[in-house]
Amino acid sequence: TTLLTQEQGTNNDDDSIIYYGNRGTVEFVHKILPNPKDDVMILVCGKDGFVDYWGGPVGRAAPKPGQKKGAKIQGPLLGLLHNAGYDASQVFKY
Repeated sequence: TTLLTQEQGTNNDDDSIIYYGNRGTVEFVHKILPNPKDDVMILVCGKDGFVDYWGGPVGRAAPKPGQKKGAKIQGPLLGLLHNAGYDASQVFKY
């Protein structure tokens, strides 16, 4: 089962759409998300398994002295969005 809700931006000049969901398929991505093109940015946020599934893993740099975790790094674009034809410049994982 795929759950997804959509919110339209509230600013009159804002044409962004926010989708909330979980698992999907390439066919689902093509049906619901904008086609991969230069002016499209897909933001993926969630638990590690969700982000992995949609866009591949987010890595971490080595921690600085005194810190437990290093800064997040994008890592390669993999997963569903890669399989649907998006490239790394169109997807941001956090």
